[in-house]
Amino acid sequence: MFAGMSTDAQGVAAAFGTAACWSMTALFFSAASRRIGQFHVNQIRLVQACVMLAIACAVLGVYSYAPTAQIVLLALSGLVGLALGDAALFLCLQIVGPRRGSLIMALSPGFAALLMVPLLGEALGWVGIAGMLITLSGVMWVVLERGQPGEIQGSLLLGVGMGVLGALGQAGGLILSKAGLGMANPAGLLNSLSGIEATNVVTVSPLYGTLIRMLAGTVLLVGYCASVGRLKETIGKLKDRKALGQTTAGAVFGPFVGVTLSLAAVAWTNTAVAATIMAISPVLVIPIVRVVYKQPVTWRAVVGALIAFGGVAILTFRLQIAAL
Repeated sequence: MFAGMSTDAQGVAAAFGTAACWSMTALFFSAASRRIGQFHVNQIRLVQACVMLAIACAVLGVYSYAPTAQIVLLALSGLVGLALGDAALFLCLQIVGPRRGSLIMALSPGFAALLMVPLLGEALGWVGIAGMLITLSGVMWVVLERGQPGEIQGSLLLGVGMGVLGALGQAGGLILSKAGLGMANPAGLLNSLSGIEATNVVTVSPLYGTLIRMLAGTVLLVGYCASVGRLKETIGKLKDRKALGQTTAGAVFGPFVGVTLSLAAVAWTNTAVAATIMAISPVLVIPIVRVVYKQPVTWRAVVGALIAFGGVAILTFRLQIAAL
């Protein structure tokens, strides 16, 4: 699939694939969360993803040695991005719905861009910044379109607050993941504090790295659920076959395929570029909603999609543009 492509181009392609997966995930997890609650959906999908990833790693033979420091960083990225960040995101989606939730999550690339400079030693040139702003402008133009009656279910303030926390958690998870997977040229405060240098860094498969992240997030969430006596309640939710089907579909597109592609994206290209391209998922939801829910596509959605994809094109060819 990626043969003949530069490493940066592979990262951009993986980020686009992530966005496509997450456009499906938002729909499935929003529906499941409103049936059985985000607390239970988050645990079920993580357990399902761990099983899928463990089998995939065994079949593809990607289990390998990794330094303790990198495993710790990957585990921390799972706690920050998957257990805590996604828990906040799911509550946000449950309250404000996938459209507004996606808008709030568009803050994630901005957080990633701010964090990557001191923590990873990465920089984003003026062309990259321009592409990032254009892409996010297109996304916001789409998701700010007037919503449907009853779209908000609960406190708007709580929903927005959880969305911001989710965006911050997602950005932090990506930063920690990139260091944990092993950068070609380790730099920044995070690698320095972890003792990771060019002489001892090991490249970890994104699939194996995703499994480590998932296991850390699963242990935390399921352990907490058991400690407060709600594990039986979560198991009981498995009886809702429709919610289980929605959660399973979301687990395939999200923590199994989507998160693996997201780790490949941040490993192969600039962190902020990857995060920005991933943020176009609300735009990719448009054709899905049109086909599945028979909702009409407005001119506003079309214009927003064109702006977003124009920004993605700039991000994809930012190195060539900067060299002109």
